[in-house]
Amino acid sequence: MQESVFDENVDYLYQVQTDLEAVEQLKKEMNEYRIQEKNLKKSIASEEKSIQDEIAQTIKRRKNEIEKVYDDQIEANKAKSKAVWNKRDKTKSKRIGERVSYETSELAEENRQLQVELRTLFKARHLPSYSRSGLFYALFMTKRAWEFPVLILSILIAYVAVPMLVYLICAGALFKNNTKDLPLMCTLIVSAVLFLITLIYVIIINKVKIRHYETLLDGRHIRDQIAANKRQMKAIRNKINKDKDDSQYGLDKYDYKLDELDKELSDISAEKQDAMTVFENETKQVLTNEINDRRLGHLENMKARLDSLEDSMALLDEDIQNSLLAVANNYGAILGKEFCTPERVADLISLMEDGTADTVSEAIAAYKGAGR
Repeated sequence: MQESVFDENVDYLYQVQTDLEAVEQLKKEMNEYRIQEKNLKKSIASEEKSIQDEIAQTIKRRKNEIEKVYDDQIEANKAKSKAVWNKRDKTKSKRIGERVSYETSELAEENRQLQVELRTLFKARHLPSYSRSGLFYALFMTKRAWEFPVLILSILIAYVAVPMLVYLICAGALFKNNTKDLPLMCTLIVSAVLFLITLIYVIIINKVKIRHYETLLDGRHIRDQIAANKRQMKAIRNKINKDKDDSQYGLDKYDYKLDELDKELSDISAEKQDAMTVFENETKQVLTNEINDRRLGHLENMKARLDSLEDSMALLDEDIQNSLLAVANNYGAILGKEFCTPERVADLISLMEDGTADTVSEAIAAYKGAGR
């Protein structure tokens, strides 16, 4: 049988070529199926993701819309509460001020009378108005704790800061072009300023303090009484400010309104929680079902097409395997694997058609002899 096949003419190779091309055509169809399968699987995955994304986005959007409705009500409630609290605080502050004024009115009136008494006393004794000031008593009749720092600071200003300033003015402006006489002139001017300050201080001591010492002592007693009254007024103010009992300030209408707003806030919060519970337990599933009902049909169609395509591929693959087996059985054992391709068979046919060979065996020999 092998010899008879090798003695066949070109018609035998035409048959072989036809059978091999049929197998290649089946393989080509299989490649096209695979491309379709790949694209269809990609489309299915994309559609599934698109559906899940739409479900997630729709649920998130609806949830945010529901939450916003309640959050807006909560914010409005808080804004109302804040406004009521502000009014309450203003009213309380006003009535605390009225209470402080009332409870310190006697002390305030006493201080007013003491101020009048102090002015009258100093005017009657012909003392200058500045002698009633706290600075005067701090500089010339130092006694109270706060007056000592004032005295020390005044001394530093008068005997340190002022001379330094005078010296800088002299060196930088008055005598900047006369460096030769600069030290002497600046020293003289500073000394004159210090002398003037000391002279003024001594004159005030002699003209005011020594001459009117008893009057100044009386003024000190009056000032001490005024200061004591101020401390007592401050203590009363602090006590009132620390008092936690608001009942005496007539704030009931604000408290009642705040209680109403608190109850309203609790109700809104409870309604929001109920709405969120319903959304999680029911609405989410309704939204999911609505989207699935609208879009799953198209997805199922694509999956059905994929199933049908895979069935066709399975049948085609079976045909390919059978065809390959038939080629191997019918031609492979005789021609050999190397000549069981459409290209090699076409080469053998060309050798026989151009007269190089008359039989299959001659064509094979000529092909091999050509070193192909």
